[in-house]
Amino acid sequence: MAQVILNSQLAITSQPSTRGAVLGGAGFALFVAGLWRVDGILAALGLGAWCLLGLAWALGRLNLTRLQVTLDGPNKVPAGVMFPAVLTLRNPRQFWDTFAIHIELELPGPTRAGGQAPWIAAGSAADLDLRMAVPQRAWQERHPVRLKSGFPLGLFEMRRVLALAHPLLVLPRPLVPRGLRALGVLLDTSPLEGAAAGEAAGEPRGLRPWQPGDSPRRIDWPTSVRSWARGAGLVVREAEPPGFHPRRCVVLFHSFGMDGSLIRPERFERALSMAAGALRHLHGLGIPVRLRGDFDDWLDHPAATLAQLAACQEVLARAVRAAGTEAHDLQAAAKRTADDETLVVLSDMPPAAWLPALPKLRLPILTPDLRQPPLRVTTAPRP
Repeated sequence: MAQVILNSQLAITSQPSTRGAVLGGAGFALFVAGLWRVDGILAALGLGAWCLLGLAWALGRLNLTRLQVTLDGPNKVPAGVMFPAVLTLRNPRQFWDTFAIHIELELPGPTRAGGQAPWIAAGSAADLDLRMAVPQRAWQERHPVRLKSGFPLGLFEMRRVLALAHPLLVLPRPLVPRGLRALGVLLDTSPLEGAAAGEAAGEPRGLRPWQPGDSPRRIDWPTSVRSWARGAGLVVREAEPPGFHPRRCVVLFHSFGMDGSLIRPERFERALSMAAGALRHLHGLGIPVRLRGDFDDWLDHPAATLAQLAACQEVLARAVRAAGTEAHDLQAAAKRTADDETLVVLSDMPPAAWLPALPKLRLPILTPDLRQPPLRVTTAPRP
């Protein structure tokens, strides 16, 4: 939790309300009528209305001057997760109170939250408890805060926009690429290389008659009862062989495409979320993994420990799409993969635009497609 004091001196803008416009028009009409009819009372009433408007405008501006805002909240949050924050509006003046303030905080997304402060005495403050959630990843150091007030009498709407200096890092929402499972790479495996977890096998393939040596856990009892009714025997579930368990993995992210496809920001955000999910998924399986992307010149970021995984999430949160990635850059980054490392390639461009540029490696290259529905479960499979 961090508390950062707002330090910005921006102009106060004003706009007459309906009430103020009616009063101003009526005052102008009375003043003109008084001059035309040489009636001092009408002219005085019109002049008094305009004096009241001027006094209300001056008091309204004074009501918003020298106010300070502080934010007590986290500096790093996951996307889409609610988090608490306390927004404090402080009146440091010694003699002038503040009345009828509406405050609104805008975070990336955009996410807006705010409330009312009916009265803040001189030298005191008002706290506003907020619960917010930023829907997508972001990195922003300054956030606009809007102050509005109709004090006094509601004749003018005074506004002031301030910049709140509070670094906020929103981590991408992790989505596990379905291709990591569908390609038969990490199906029901344990950290022991080449072994299935317990009695598990791979993808379910169908049913077959029971054979000596089959585990009782694989018996499909509803089907076996129907089989007995027909005079046959037990029936067991048959599965594909379990996928291999790689020693190490590299999650390679790039934005290269050779077919002239349109750049779609939503695909870039989705690809980053899948990269975050792949890192968490592989880390949960106990597989050492590294992140490598063109958004930071192909630097390697290990994710073997929880601290390193958190650092990789921050790298993805600050990522900006690389615009000049070429085929030789992608090939050079892919060839840096060791012989015992499995390469997982993610991109915001269609696979057909970059698959031909990938080099041949010793182990198969995994290329999950963004068009497949992702898995929102980001923990390791239960043994």
